[in-house]
This record gives sequence, structure tokens and C-alpha cells, in this order.
Amino acid sequence: MTIAVVGGGIAGLTAAYRLGESVVVYEKSRGLGGRAATRWYERSGGRVYVDHGAQYLKTEGETLRRLMLQELSTADLSDIGRPVWTFDGDHVIQEGDPEQNATPKWSYRHGVSTLGKLLADAGRLTVHLRVRVGKLQLRADGRYALYDVEGSLLGEYEQVLIAIPSGQAADLLAASDLPPAESLALQAALQAAVYRRCLSVTLGYERPLAPRPFYALVNADKRDPLAWLAYEHDKVGHVPQGQSVLVAQMGAAYSLERWDADNDALVHDVAAHISQLLGERLTDFDWADIQRWRYSQPDSLAEPSQLNGILRGLWFAGDYLVGGRVHWAAKSGESAAAAMRAAANA
Repeated sequence: MTIAVVGGGIAGLTAAYRLGESVVVYEKSRGLGGRAATRWYERSGGRVYVDHGAQYLKTEGETLRRLMLQELSTADLSDIGRPVWTFDGDHVIQEGDPEQNATPKWSYRHGVSTLGKLLADAGRLTVHLRVRVGKLQLRADGRYALYDVEGSLLGEYEQVLIAIPSGQAADLLAASDLPPAESLALQAALQAAVYRRCLSVTLGYERPLAPRPFYALVNADKRDPLAWLAYEHDKVGHVPQGQSVLVAQMGAAYSLERWDADNDALVHDVAAHISQLLGERLTDFDWADIQRWRYSQPDSLAEPSQLNGILRGLWFAGDYLVGGRVHWAAKSGESAAAAMRAAANA
């Protein structure tokens, strides 16, 4: 059975890992993992690793628990071991939920993107990075031909799993040669899922920041422009000794309003806001970076039964089917792999 997976996020990689070595993965970016993403920076004192999407991994779901703790290497895995506290629109900071804080918050020494690399390596997957699939064509023999955005043939496959955000998946189908009625129905089902945007701002300091009793803060009442603030230097191996890194993830309304804002103005505005929240001068950062997540988390979901099984050999997986968490995306990928294997054996 020849299989192509479009998208190298955790859903697509989990499916590919479960399906085995005959799978080919096409990923448009230069790295694997989707929003389980890490950037690294060469700074004085050494390399800095920053998780600028998913902040850590939780093994609450059985799929991700088995993968991370039993099947894949745990050599560079560690629990952050510090709690998440809350704050509200009045900037009142208080302790977070004890039960939630009792569960591990996992990261890898070189960031959460390590999970994607481990899945690809352990599954011995064929991965093509920086390749954007532009069109699918359903052939008369029931196979799918995949083409890149330049129109070059990438390969022909008996089954295809589309594991990219729903909006991108709908655009891909609209550009493809598929039976019109089924294609339009699939596009409509995909468009039911709506994502929020998120501006993720990294602030680096070549000095220690004031010690805090928490690893991160989350906005509990959603009245503040800031949704999440994390101390990246609390993670093992991420930041050289004596330096500090903050990751600020802004709320949906703020992110949408300032999506096209000037980078310098944006980082200074965010730093000033954090300074006010914490009562600490944080506007004197030494470096900064911004990630614009167009598909951050789904606010509404698509119905899997309206996607999988509509066209023979064409499957869908992703957080827009189950919810916006890495462990749920892994579950979606594993479920898709099981359905694809069952269809091939039918």
C-alpha cells in the first residue's frame, strides 16, 4: 500500500509512524511538528531554544503517553516541574489549579519539535521538507497523483492523508481534480472549522529576571490582551545560564487587530504590557522575535464523518477534528492510521 501524508505536524506524523515505512510525508516548511515548534538562536553564551507554539506536551491522552514515554526515546525528555498560575484582566495573579499543576509538563532539551523528529526517525519515514502540495488528481485507476505548486508530479498513491489546517485543506481540494460533488461537500465540511490567530512574541534578556513561584501565567477571564506568558529558561537545556527568555502569546482579539503591525512597535507594546502585569522593568530586552500563527487553535470543529469515507482513499486528520491540543492531534492521527489500514485490508 502506497501512502502520502500531506502535512508534517503531529497528527500527520503520528499516522505515518503507525502506518510504517511505505509512507511519504510532504511538509511545506523547513521543520516537522506543526505547532509543536521550536526555534533556536545563536546568542552570547550559547544556543537558545524557544518553543514558540505549543509550550509543552501533556501525556493525558493515551496515544501521546505511549509514544513519548514507551515507544520513542526519552533521553532528552524532562518535566518542567513548576506550576502555571493565573491572572485576570485586573492583573491579579494567583495560584493555578493544583490538580492540573500536578500533571507533568514535558519538553525536550532542544524543544518540543524534537517529538516530530523522533516520530520521523523511529518510523523510518521518507520526509520531503519545503515541498508544498498544490493539487491532487484522482486517476481512473483509483490512485491519487500529487503535484507541487509548480505543477510537477510528486508521486502516485493508493491512499492520501491530508493533515494540514482545515482552511489550507479546503484550498487544496478547491485546486484539485476530484469528483465535483464530493469535493464541494468536503470543502464545506472543512470550512466549518474556524481557527483563531495568535501572535507569539519572544523576548530575550542577557541577564536573570526576578525569580517567580511559577513557570507560566495564563489569563483566566480572557479580559486581558495577553493570553499566556512563559519563562522559557525554566526548561532544561533551553537557555544558557544567566540569561532569560519570555514567550508571550497574545489573545485572539489583540492578535487579529495587530496582525500586520510593525514588528518593533509590536514587541515594545507587548514588553510594556508584561512589565505592567509583573511590576518589573522588561522593556530593556536584548533581542526579540515574532511568530504569527494564522492557524493557532480551532474555535469550532469539523465533523469527521463528513470528511473521512466520502472519497475512497482520501483521509483527513488534525486538531480541527478533535480540539487544539498536541495530544488530541496525535490521537486524530492514530485514528486515521487505523481507518486507513482497515480500508486497505477490506
